[in-house]
Amino acid sequence: MYTGILIDVGTGTVADKAEIITPLANKIFAPFFDLPSYFLTMPDPKKQLLSWAVWLTAVWIIYWAIRQRGYWTKKIIILFRGISVIIVSLVLFILYSIFVPLPQYKIISKNPDEIFLDLHSHTVYSHDGIVTPERSFHWHINYGFDGWSTTEHDWIGDAPSIQREIIANKNLAATVIPGEEVNFKKVHLNLLGIRKGIKAKEYQNLSDLVDEVHRQGGAVVVPHYWAETKSPFSMKDLAEAGVDGFEIAGNASIPLTEEVQQKIITFCLQENLVMLSGTNWHGWRNFCTVWTGFNAEGWEQMSIEERERAIIKALRNSETDHFRVIGYRQRFPASRVHYIFEPFTGLFFYFTSTGVWQIFSFIFWIAIIYLLLHRIKNKRLAAVYLWSAISLLLVIKSGLILNTWKTVADVNNILTDVAKGLLLMALVTTCLALTNLKIRK
Repeated sequence: MYTGILIDVGTGTVADKAEIITPLANKIFAPFFDLPSYFLTMPDPKKQLLSWAVWLTAVWIIYWAIRQRGYWTKKIIILFRGISVIIVSLVLFILYSIFVPLPQYKIISKNPDEIFLDLHSHTVYSHDGIVTPERSFHWHINYGFDGWSTTEHDWIGDAPSIQREIIANKNLAATVIPGEEVNFKKVHLNLLGIRKGIKAKEYQNLSDLVDEVHRQGGAVVVPHYWAETKSPFSMKDLAEAGVDGFEIAGNASIPLTEEVQQKIITFCLQENLVMLSGTNWHGWRNFCTVWTGFNAEGWEQMSIEERERAIIKALRNSETDHFRVIGYRQRFPASRVHYIFEPFTGLFFYFTSTGVWQIFSFIFWIAIIYLLLHRIKNKRLAAVYLWSAISLLLVIKSGLILNTWKTVADVNNILTDVAKGLLLMALVTTCLALTNLKIRK
C-alpha cells in the first residue's frame, strides 16, 4: 500500500520540489474515483483480493445465519446467491477501476528544468497490452510525464509513430522514445532509442546484444530485476555487459520487497549506473505510483528528436545526477501473514493516508446511498434494472475491445480473452438479474 508522501526512492528521503496535484473530482467523489487507487496499488493483488473475498464471504455467512428464516432449501439458495453477489461485485469493482478513465493525480516539479519520464510502458502492440497508443498518450500526459518510451515485447511496433504525430499536432513539449522489451536467456532488457528491432535469440552473448543497441545510438535498461527469479545473470554480469541502468521501482508480476530494492540501489551507486523507474503500464493498473525526474535544461526549446537524444545521451554517459526516482512512500508488509487481514489493514492504511476531504466524501456518499436505498420502494425491480444495466455495459465494452483487437490481431493475443471474460461476466450479471426475479417472486 502506498501513502500520499512522495519520496526520492534512491535516498529514501522526502522528495523536494515535487508535488502531487489531487483532482477535485477525487476529493468530491472519493468512494468512486479515489478508492480504486487502493486496489490498483496492491503489491500482491492475488493474495490481497483473495483475502477480501474470504472476509466478505465470512461476514455474509454470519449475517445469513442470524437473519434467515424459513425452509432450508430456500436458505441454502439465498446463501449461495449472496456469496455469488459478493464475488461478482468485487470483480466488477476491479473491472471498473481498470477500464474507467478515472481522474489522475498529476506530478509537478518546482524545478523549472526538471521533467518526468516513464521509460517502460506497453500498448496493444504488445501481446499482453490492452491500451491503445492514443489512450497511452493521454494517460502519460495526465500523470505529468513529459517523456516516455513504449517498450513493446520483442518489437518496436507502431505506437511511437502514432504518439509522435499526436505530440507534433498538439505542439506539446513532450517526446516518446521508441523501444523494445526483450527476454534474453530469462532476463528482461529494455532497449531504448533504437529504430531497428532486435531479435534477442540471434545473439549468443549478452554483451553483443548490448553493443548492437549502443551501435544504433540507444541505451539498455534492466527492468524489474527483482522479478527475474530464473535469470542466470547477476547484477554484476549485467553491468559488465554494458547495461546503462536499472529500475529500482515499478510494477511487475512479483512484488518488490524493501530488502531487494535496497540491494539494487546499493549496486547502482557502487557501479555508477543510472537508477530509473518504470510504470510497466499495459493498461491494467491505471494508478501511477512512480516517476523518473530528469534534469533537462532548455527542454521546451528542443525538438522531439533532440529531447530523445538528450535522455539517451544522459543514460549512455551515466549522468546519474540528472535522474531521480520519485514515488509514493510504500508500506512494505512485515510478513505475508499481513495479507490475511487485508480488508482491515489495507483500509486502515488507505484512510490514514487520505485527506480530510476524502474522508468527508465517504461519509457524505454513504449517507446519500443509504437514504436512496431507504426511499426505493421496489428494491427487487431496482436490482433487476441495475444488474441488467451492468450486463449491457459489459457487452458494449467487450465489443469495443474486439474492435480494437482487429487492428492488432497479428501481435496481440490477450484482447480476445479480455473480451470473452467481459461477456462471461455479462452472462453472470444477467443471471443475477433473472434469479432476483425468481427468488423474490
